[in-house]
Amino acid sequence: MVRGNSSVITVRRAAAIAIAGAAATVLSACGAGQVTQTDTKQSAIAGVNVDAGDLALRDLQVEFDSTEGYAAGDDAALRVWIANEGTEEVSLVGVETGAGTVTFVSPAAQAEEEAAEAASSEPADDASASDEAADGAESTEESSAPADDATTEAPAEDPLEGETSFDIPITPADHVRLDQGVENGDYLLIEGLGEALVPGDVIEVVFVFSNGSEIPAQLPVGQSLEGEERSYYEPEEAAEGH
Repeated sequence: MVRGNSSVITVRRAAAIAIAGAAATVLSACGAGQVTQTDTKQSAIAGVNVDAGDLALRDLQVEFDSTEGYAAGDDAALRVWIANEGTEEVSLVGVETGAGTVTFVSPAAQAEEEAAEAASSEPADDASASDEAADGAESTEESSAPADDATTEAPAEDPLEGETSFDIPITPADHVRLDQGVENGDYLLIEGLGEALVPGDVIEVVFVFSNGSEIPAQLPVGQSLEGEERSYYEPEEAAEGH
């Protein structure tokens, strides 16, 4: 009888050890699965990323306009991030695409130019200002008849003008952001689209740099930003399984 009890205890211990080992194996496999999913998570950002030598291009896309997209002849802004991971400065000197002419728009620089032009057109001294005021008073006295009824329309705001020739420097260990969504931020603009573009379309673009590099990329038309922002996407089934 003693030997029988001893055998039962031995069998139970062996079974317990086997179960513990199996549980450890399952947990180990689950942990390994999490690491793999983390490494392969897909970004929710609509833009594409391109690496070429010391240059890293990120979030490349045509800015979202509307669900209807762009009509032929419209202008479409690009969103571009470029990082220089090398040791020498390099400049973006051109962007080529069959979709239209790409120009560089700098709202801040144009505002400075307009301010300088306005300052240079002001009267040189108070005497000139006084003469103009006197002339205005005489003109008012001479025209005593009431003016015809007419609605005065505010002058239309001039669209920003892009430069077809540009040189955008990128210093080592730094980046440039070309994004119309940033207040007074510089950006690239495709002027006069040759054909309509709708969300889901892709255009071929080549970025040209001062060091001779020509980096091709396929830029998608961006998506609406009204939805919830997420940096990464993980399937629900995978998340629930861990």
